[in-house]
Amino acid sequence: MSVEEARSVLWLRNNHRPLGELLDEGFLNEARLAWAVEKAYDPKLKQAAAVLLDWVKQPSYLPQPRGPVASPQPGDEPRQTINAAITIEQARATPWPFKPFKGQSMGELVDTWQLTLKDLGYAVENAWYDQVRRAAIVLTALRLNQVVQEPAPPAGPLKVVSSGRSYAERRQFSLMLVQGIILGAVLSLLVFLFVQSVKSHPSRPLTEALASPTGVVAFVIVIGLAIGGGWLINRFVRLSVERLDREIESYRKGQEGEERVVEVMRQNLDGNCTVFRNVTLPGRSKADIDAVLVGPTGIWALEIKNLSGVYRNIGERWEFRTGGEWKTLKRSPSRQATDNAARLGRFFEADGIKQWVRPAVVWANREGALTVQNPAVAVWEIDRLPEELGNLWQHKPIEETRRVRIIEKLTTPCQQRPDEETE
Repeated sequence: MSVEEARSVLWLRNNHRPLGELLDEGFLNEARLAWAVEKAYDPKLKQAAAVLLDWVKQPSYLPQPRGPVASPQPGDEPRQTINAAITIEQARATPWPFKPFKGQSMGELVDTWQLTLKDLGYAVENAWYDQVRRAAIVLTALRLNQVVQEPAPPAGPLKVVSSGRSYAERRQFSLMLVQGIILGAVLSLLVFLFVQSVKSHPSRPLTEALASPTGVVAFVIVIGLAIGGGWLINRFVRLSVERLDREIESYRKGQEGEERVVEVMRQNLDGNCTVFRNVTLPGRSKADIDAVLVGPTGIWALEIKNLSGVYRNIGERWEFRTGGEWKTLKRSPSRQATDNAARLGRFFEADGIKQWVRPAVVWANREGALTVQNPAVAVWEIDRLPEELGNLWQHKPIEETRRVRIIEKLTTPCQQRPDEETE
């Protein structure tokens, strides 16, 4: 495949445009091309990405300049049609994410010339959210008098259905309840001991008790026991509460990771897809499935992890680094995802629905380091999640009637939240 042929190949559905255009605009860089070479499902896209990756690494390669361009004159013909998968109205209303104009609409900033072409080019390459990058592309095209092809009316926002409180939320509540019981029990014990001590010697003065050597020894023993008992009780309570605090914090981080992943899905998927959260299936297992993604091309059981620290995944084995050595995680996220996919498959099959469910682990921590080698289950890192979601459309579509039945069956064990979007 030649470089020109590679430049004409289209990128993923989340930015369905020629690779050459995306490369010239700065959206594609060596990191994204390397990701496509390794993980893109479309063989043609993988080949094209490999060709362009070799091309951009050559010393003779010069990127397309994105600096200021001469303003178009009245009567100039449009030079190029841009399709950024976003309407002009949406692009203008998109908040600018960088200081000093953070939060202001990009359309107003461009109209008042507070944003230059250089600023928009920087957003195309460095903006965190895909909508900001697309908005910058649209506004740059308008500034350069190019035609913007607006997308067809969308299928609506991503549908999100939840069964209510997640397993992480329920565990947080349970652990805080245990904390309250421990502290309440200790306080009650101290009050009881104080009352009993008062009842035992209601009027005997301390000087009388210390008048004899036996009384002095008894007093010292009582004081020692009180101090020792108090120290033991305090240590027990402190260690118990600290351990519960760590567990609560762990579950809270897991909940934050799930919210972060769903937010990225909202930005990159439309109403053709449905996400079911915190799905608890009938059976002995009370653990829920973090998320189930139902799309036109398949079903995915997602195990979402928001772990801090340094981790690596080799095959099905997951390890974390501590004290200069690697230790194996007690529960493999890959195995959890695989087991959940199997449970879902059996859940569908009980109603005569034969549908393969694909497992995937979503790594939701942007700060934690993760290395993946020959994973047994697909691992989607949060920074690459838009590309991974765009990859899903490469699969063979499933029958619409079967998809409708699957959505209906998953809706049954789920309870819709008032703030969630469903049809």
